[in-house]
Amino acid sequence: MIQTGHNQTEIGEESAKREKLNITLYLASKTISMLGTNIYNFALSLFILKMTGSGASFAINVLIGMLPRIVLGPFAGIIADRVDRKKLTIAFDILSGLVVAVLLGYTQISGLKVLLVYLTSFILSTINIFYDTSLMSSLPNLVKDQGLVRINSYTATAGAVAGVISPVIAGVVFGMVTIKLFLILNAFSFFISAVLELFIKFDLNIKHINPELKAEKSLRNIRHEMSEVISYVRQQKVISSFLKYVLIINLFLNACISVVYPYIINNVLKMKATYFGLFEGCYFVGMIACSIYIGNRKDKQKSTKVLASELALIGLILVLVGLPSLGITALNFKPLLVSYNVILLFILGVTLVAINTPILVLMQRMTPENLRGRITGMLGTLTGGIAPLGILLTGLTIDSIHPFILMSVSGLAIFITSALIFRDKSINLIHNL
Repeated sequence: MIQTGHNQTEIGEESAKREKLNITLYLASKTISMLGTNIYNFALSLFILKMTGSGASFAINVLIGMLPRIVLGPFAGIIADRVDRKKLTIAFDILSGLVVAVLLGYTQISGLKVLLVYLTSFILSTINIFYDTSLMSSLPNLVKDQGLVRINSYTATAGAVAGVISPVIAGVVFGMVTIKLFLILNAFSFFISAVLELFIKFDLNIKHINPELKAEKSLRNIRHEMSEVISYVRQQKVISSFLKYVLIINLFLNACISVVYPYIINNVLKMKATYFGLFEGCYFVGMIACSIYIGNRKDKQKSTKVLASELALIGLILVLVGLPSLGITALNFKPLLVSYNVILLFILGVTLVAINTPILVLMQRMTPENLRGRITGMLGTLTGGIAPLGILLTGLTIDSIHPFILMSVSGLAIFITSALIFRDKSINLIHNL
């Protein structure tokens, strides 16, 4: 039967409404889940510091949270490509809620122990990598192709909002309520997230896959499935080049933001913790502002030359935020120093989202449906593994090497990477970033 123009219009309008509902439900689910998790992590970190008085104990909890992502990312990708992703995300949210509920029940009987916190952190982080890989590899199926930029930018907004609000809520409430209430809130956040995911249409924009091909792949062994992904990435010069550059950037940028910059503010400049909180807040506000702007504008083309220029700006910002550690007289004036950091951190947040969103969208568009979970998992493993390495190396050297040198070397490395991207012919063939 041939459809009339009127019917096609109605179908298009219905599809647009469904897409908006998908985005709304996804963002609500993602934000609630992240808020619950971030508040839980912050509160449990404060609990560990309060119980042990040891920064090393806190670091162990952070490391335990990172390990599953590094080790299990590829396996999470295989599961995401084999099993219905909607069922996976709902199941993992419910499982996370049950784990926290069990922790709460045990705490009621025997009290909360640090070792139990470590064990729970490991289990929740393990579940989270499977949940995250399943959900992130589903994004291109939740919206039409034109909506990919919007949903990815809104994801960045949700993450930034959770990053700003969570520590504030946890810090204010931690001294007023028991740790058990935090556990109750976290468990409920997972269950609410699962309920919202029930109403998301995960196949709004799914590409047809040959059932025989899918069945055949389900019988293959893990080594063959991973080699298939590696082979595909090698063939796709754009994806392999971007992966290489993303690893270099993550190695230096995360180390500077997580270790060197806090060291400069707190140890070198001797500024109060409230100032560091202000600067970090401006960083997240910049991310939120740019995410909202990108999400509400039309999907525009961006050349890789513009991308390289934005990356060069990040390198320059790292050098500039390190300058005050040299004791420059002009920057000793407190109001000027505060304004200086506020502006630079805001620009850094804006620029990072402006770079990350188009790269993520490009990779999602270029990755076949049947490989997306594994590639997402592999990307999580590579980026999750390289960031702790940079943080560890910086932490070991920061007491013996001046922080400005560390910032300058990192900034220069990122600047050189931007020049390589500018000249990379395999990337410059792509202009619709």
